[in-house]
Amino acid sequence: SNTEQRRIMSVGGARKKARTSLYSWEQSYDEFLLRVELPAGMGGKQVCSNILHRSMTLAIGGKSIIKGKFCGMVDADECTWSIEDGFVEVILIKSNASWWPGLIEGEVYVPGVGNEDRKKKKRQQQQQTVKKEAEGKRTQKQELTQVRATQKRPARSHNAPKQQRTAERIGVTKAPQQQQQQQQPQKMKKKKNQEDRYVTSTGGTVFGKKGHGVTNDKGNEGEIITNILQIEAKWQAAFDESKKRLGLDHPATLEAAFQLMDQWIGNYRLSRIDNLLKGPENLMAVSKKAGKQFYIRAVQMLAFCRWKQFRFRESLNLFYEFQDLVGKSAILLENMGHTHNSLGETEKAEQCFEEALDRLSKGDKGNKGGLLMGLGVVKKGRGDFKGSARLLYQALKFYSGEYKGVMHSIIGKCHSAIGRSLEALGEHYKAEHHFYESVRNFWLTCGYSPLTGNAIKKLADAKRTLGHFSDAQQLYKQSLQLHSNFDTMDMRAIVDIIYALQQLHYGKRERTKLETEAGSEQYIDSVRRIRDRIRKQKIKVDDNIAVFYKIGAELIITGGAWDLGAAMLRDAISYFEGTVNHQVDCSNLVRQCKDLIKVAENSRKGGGIS
Repeated sequence: SNTEQRRIMSVGGARKKARTSLYSWEQSYDEFLLRVELPAGMGGKQVCSNILHRSMTLAIGGKSIIKGKFCGMVDADECTWSIEDGFVEVILIKSNASWWPGLIEGEVYVPGVGNEDRKKKKRQQQQQTVKKEAEGKRTQKQELTQVRATQKRPARSHNAPKQQRTAERIGVTKAPQQQQQQQQPQKMKKKKNQEDRYVTSTGGTVFGKKGHGVTNDKGNEGEIITNILQIEAKWQAAFDESKKRLGLDHPATLEAAFQLMDQWIGNYRLSRIDNLLKGPENLMAVSKKAGKQFYIRAVQMLAFCRWKQFRFRESLNLFYEFQDLVGKSAILLENMGHTHNSLGETEKAEQCFEEALDRLSKGDKGNKGGLLMGLGVVKKGRGDFKGSARLLYQALKFYSGEYKGVMHSIIGKCHSAIGRSLEALGEHYKAEHHFYESVRNFWLTCGYSPLTGNAIKKLADAKRTLGHFSDAQQLYKQSLQLHSNFDTMDMRAIVDIIYALQQLHYGKRERTKLETEAGSEQYIDSVRRIRDRIRKQKIKVDDNIAVFYKIGAELIITGGAWDLGAAMLRDAISYFEGTVNHQVDCSNLVRQCKDLIKVAENSRKGGGIS
């Protein structure tokens, strides 16, 4: 919730870093980093440290640096110290993850120490940046003048086919003039091809190849949802115009289609991908006729789409077909490993990840962080939660280094995975922190996405476990609203959310501590949207959907939606009575549904919501 976000970001008035006359420290949600300058000529033998759960002492060369009580508690056995770059560095692990008002009770901070130096350095950097940009513009102008003086502008060819000129105009294909490119200075090349790197010089900001966000010092591109949506709109326009003028089977149109689907897959526009590849236009067949290079991309895109639609077996078969077309690679093995994991085939998943790591060690291109995450999920599936958390922390460290200074959704995925392992270990405060970080990340990088909806649900689960029922209820409500609008619905998550809301509103323990006067009427619109989407998309009713009909009806009937609830209950009865493959006896479920229908019909006289 917004209140929770403000509380954590402002850390309750707590400092995130401070300096005293003898030492300095920085704190994160679950640890402190304490630094003390080591006098010249001294080493580890002159350092004397004693860390207890509630206090610590630290002396260097007989001089007392710290002696006092903590503002909280630490796990003394997990705390360590070392000497790094002339400083004694002490890492203190908090017993319960939270923000502390300070490190040692009664410590006195030096006001403003270091701030002026940092401000001065920042001003100098800004001045240097402005100076370099001005010099670059002058140089660029001089070079352009020289080029224009020595080179005639090439005449436009009016003999070129109309289709080629149209494709150039919409920026999908490019017919470069080689002689002009060789003579023109590198800085003056204007990149008109949509595949080229998007470079925007505004105050030194450089966008990466995809155009999704700025790049960091390593050249890795971050993600900002507003940029991503703009790029999607750009490719949508290019695809529409190219298809209209050149036809669907033209290479320029196919290129625009795959660039557009690259945006769709990240934004979870899965029904659009499905309709384009397998619908009336049948881009799969068109791509196959157009050549192997397009068909390979079509198979890969459909594999990703099926994976995000929870159709993992189909996705796996497509990945194997992709392997037959292009051969093995570390990247492909990672994707296959994640798919085996989703199917519960942990041994095959582990084999894929380990083979991919072996290929990386031999120079193949791949993603070490993704492989560490995959192996961490394998360990979690086998019940090794500590081993899982250890690998996932390594993945987070790897990605934090790769995307230092920029936002990327993979960081949010790491936090979410770590939270799940810590949750299994019973470390709920730490899990809550990582779920919060994943929600914060996904809102900025993905916006209204299933990643965001699921992360909010996990944060709600953690809040509920910790007894923060009002926060949990608001988060569950928000998650349900998001899930009701996704084009591919996660019915298991939806069912879990509704179960949790029922307990919060009607469970004896949760209800007494719930700080809201609103009842279940606040969920009627979300439940209605989910039911309407099931019908509109003609989704085949299965166990999860039938259970949703029943418990969703239970929730909204108490809010006054008598007619809608009764209709959903009839749909549930139709499934329970008509299916003979149940491993459990459904007669009790049918009876409960019929009893609820009677309640709804008897209550309709009171003027419920239809």
